Amino acid sequence: MIAARWVSLGLLSWLCCQPVSASSGKYLIGQDDRSGAYEVMFDEEKTTLDLSKDCYPGKVCPPVVVMIGRQVGTIEVSNCHEGVMYTFINKGDLDAGVVVQHEGGLYGSRGIPQFGMGSCFCYREGNLMCG
Repeated sequence: MIAARWVSLGLLSWLCCQPVSASSGKYLIGQDDRSGAYEVMFDEEKTTLDLSKDCYPGKVCPPVVVMIGRQVGTIEVSNCHEGVMYTFINKGDLDAGVVVQHEGGLYGSRGIPQFGMGSCFCYREGNLMCG
């Protein structure tokens, strides 16, 4: 009985001192066809994001979209793919935040500060829910 307790305490102390590793998805970041976190270039005049064609030519945007450049104001997002949880990252040059929403804002919006991120879910019929 005492030996079993020592073994249990020894195992418990060993488990407590082991490094913890995070397991999550890891994406290639960039603008090539294998990028899981696609960088979309914005300027002051680009205020829309079409998830079916604004990323790599001929492919839909992946679930992580990194907005780079000089984006400001509201970004109207269209053509999301049902069942996808999108993460939008604002890595813009300007210190102002942006707002991401389905075209017209009918299903909510998500404010994203510079260097921040926000998630939106694409529900049935291409409704991007960002509320």
